[in-house]
Amino acid sequence: MPPKALKKIEGCKDFPSDASHIADGKYAISCDNERTLEAADETVKAEIWFKSPVRLRHRDGAPVDSVLTRQQALDLDTIRKIDRLQLVAESHDQGYADAPSAGNWTWFELVILESETAFAPRVKDGVELVWKSHDNRFLSEEYGWVEGKVFEEQHDLLRMLEDGNVIAVRLCARFLGWEIHARKAYLIIEIGSEEDHLQVDRDPPPPYGEIVSKVENIQAVFNEVNASIQSGFQPSLPEGLYRAELLSTGGERPLRVLSLDGGGVRGLSSLHLLSAVMTRAAPGKKPCEVFDMIGGTSTGGYIAIMLGRLRMTVDECIQKYQEFMVQIFNKGIVEKTADFLFNGEFYDEGILERLIKQLVKEKTGDSEAKLLEEGGEPAFVMAVSQQAGNNRGPMFLRSYHNKQDMSALPDIKIWEAARATSAAPAYFSPITVGDYTLVDGGLGANNPLGWLWTEVLGVFGPARATSCFLSIGTGMAANQAILAPGKLGSHVVEAAFAAAACNTELTNILFRSLVNAFAPRPMDKKYWRLNVGEEIPAWDEEKRTWYVFKKYTVHHIDNYRDVGQLDDVGALKVLMEMTAKYIKEQDELIGDCAKSLMAA
Repeated sequence: MPPKALKKIEGCKDFPSDASHIADGKYAISCDNERTLEAADETVKAEIWFKSPVRLRHRDGAPVDSVLTRQQALDLDTIRKIDRLQLVAESHDQGYADAPSAGNWTWFELVILESETAFAPRVKDGVELVWKSHDNRFLSEEYGWVEGKVFEEQHDLLRMLEDGNVIAVRLCARFLGWEIHARKAYLIIEIGSEEDHLQVDRDPPPPYGEIVSKVENIQAVFNEVNASIQSGFQPSLPEGLYRAELLSTGGERPLRVLSLDGGGVRGLSSLHLLSAVMTRAAPGKKPCEVFDMIGGTSTGGYIAIMLGRLRMTVDECIQKYQEFMVQIFNKGIVEKTADFLFNGEFYDEGILERLIKQLVKEKTGDSEAKLLEEGGEPAFVMAVSQQAGNNRGPMFLRSYHNKQDMSALPDIKIWEAARATSAAPAYFSPITVGDYTLVDGGLGANNPLGWLWTEVLGVFGPARATSCFLSIGTGMAANQAILAPGKLGSHVVEAAFAAAACNTELTNILFRSLVNAFAPRPMDKKYWRLNVGEEIPAWDEEKRTWYVFKKYTVHHIDNYRDVGQLDDVGALKVLMEMTAKYIKEQDELIGDCAKSLMAA
């Protein structure tokens, strides 16, 4: 902070003992009570450092002097005159971190308290009235001044203040070893002229209750469905979601998010579907310039990295995808089975790693570049811990920070993330990164849409409107019976279990109605699903037994035309023909989706 700016702040007038006729200008409430706060675990530790006073009153309402402080109470008349608030503090942290890439986990907050005797945030409609001011100085053992966010008169903080409330400054730390040391601070209160405030009405408080209700409705349905299918893991609401900071109604433009299913070589169909949307919605633009977040699993995760972290065009992705698939999945059934018997996997992960590293170097200049990129386009992929794949949710591997959830592997490299999300059991060996051995994220979230929704809540908050949730599949697979495990190396058995793990339509069916009905901007269509499939109606077939020539009828249930297995490069020609046909048939759907992207 420049010395001149600090000198101006130090020159601010003290907030007066009687604010009933306060003149316009800048005032300050100061604190020089040195304080240290240290977190013990992943739970946020928060303590009040100092707070604004409240005028004491007799029972008849007449004001009396307070022996606690000289500053004036925040009564209703004073609140109405406040133009802006800002905290400026002198502080530092512990000076080091085991994983600096995981982010800064000490910060300052402004909190509304019910009264001068309260020490917990006031709660409105189930939401804590808490807003982050600013991060603490990062990795420094020396004190320094940092300016916090400026809260303007139409900000929720000022709109939520009521007569008799108190504004408090809170110190916060999270995760073992993180400390915040605070020495001095000024809470700057800027008062506007009475004439200005008579002409401009402050907006009413935001409807937190409505927002909370919609979010809880969606989560309740998710919980019921996962309970009915006995899922060992499920998307859950981010910790700290019900804080006013995350429910800010700042009027930002609606979000656009992209979810990409897994499906092996069939991901080529996803790219062509995305191309059809982009051509109509934003010709000449890259997906990373249109979507606010891109998430994917397995094949979809690999594509998410190309589109988001590597900022590739759809056409570039299609070209690379075609080149890679031919080089990676180039074995016949005999060679595949032999490799499985001797190595435990059908394919050599070394080829996959080499191709990914070449692409990363081509796009970033460094084959070992990290997935995390400060200020980059938000993209994430998902992988599953091999040690606990049955009772843990997928692990998020992010190109960005999520302040609600510390990344377990913040230093993971791009190629490692791509390998992890693609490490389908029986197809490729797992990959070990740090303390984790990771396998294909498709085992826990082959359609990552539910996880994408919770991630959007944590990063952008539940009040932020969304104009487009675009979910793209890799083709409706034909019926696949779940066979009992048979002869070792039987590709049919592995294919059956892979098909079950890759069932993405349950998530689609569940999510489409929920998002349209309950997400911000309720009842507006905002969910779009593109997934190639040619339905075959149920039919009866007459057959004869060879030994008595007796007729009997075989009933075939409705089905979908086969789109090929995860590694069936030979089936891509038919799938591409089906994709082209689907794009023509779904012209109106694709056009409406494009309009929703353009409208945002």
